[in-house]
Amino acid sequence: MKNCIKIECRRAFSNRGMLASLVIGVLIVAWHQWQYVLPIKVINEESFCPESVFYNWIGASSFSLQSYLFFLIIPLLAVMPAGSSYHKDLGNGYDRQFFLRGQKKSYLFAKYAAVFLSGGVAVVFPLLLDFAVTALQLPLLKPEPIMSLGPDAGNIGFSLYYEHPMVHTVVFLVIDFLFAGGIAGICLFASFYSDNKYMVLIAPFAMYFFVFSMDNLLGGQSMISPNHFLVPGFEKPIVAEYVIGLFVLLLFAACYWWKGNHYE
Repeated sequence: MKNCIKIECRRAFSNRGMLASLVIGVLIVAWHQWQYVLPIKVINEESFCPESVFYNWIGASSFSLQSYLFFLIIPLLAVMPAGSSYHKDLGNGYDRQFFLRGQKKSYLFAKYAAVFLSGGVAVVFPLLLDFAVTALQLPLLKPEPIMSLGPDAGNIGFSLYYEHPMVHTVVFLVIDFLFAGGIAGICLFASFYSDNKYMVLIAPFAMYFFVFSMDNLLGGQSMISPNHFLVPGFEKPIVAEYVIGLFVLLLFAACYWWKGNHYE
């Protein structure tokens, strides 16, 4: 099992897809710093009420174009490292090497673990980078409820955001990691139903964008769209969105596991 995981993680992290995903994420971070954070830093130097990191990093809200774009393309960033690797293995017979040695379940678990971890890292690394670079330029001041820039009263994380903002940030980065990894895992199930790897890679984004479109049709009040409730500083999300989202991702993982064990 451990050897399978090492092999699959090496394949997932040491490839052009991972590099491309990280480059895109870092470019969005650089754009955000240049267009959004640096001007605020200049204003801060002459202000009696300096702006806080927690209002202005890329996860503070979806107000900035860069934040909106980053959280919209999370499925694309997550699948680029290893989303199509299982589809490739099914096509070239790589998976059968493990099956013939009686390591089918080890291989299926290792494959999901590698895709999950690579997807999570591809998304969370740029977020961590943006927070760190923003913290070098703006103070880590506690958010003030009077500013009305954070979660609404009664919504998940409200008290934590204002009392322990750093803990709140870490919790949401973990949530983003879990969702990004789970979204990348959708590709594994999609691999059974398409001969085209690009269709496999686009499947998570298609679902993600469909939910986003439905949310817009409902007036943006339901907050069912992940690119809303995955933003740490967003105002609206409640517990139900996270529970339903994680349930759907676990369902895809379970379907992949069942299909993989019965696939010939």
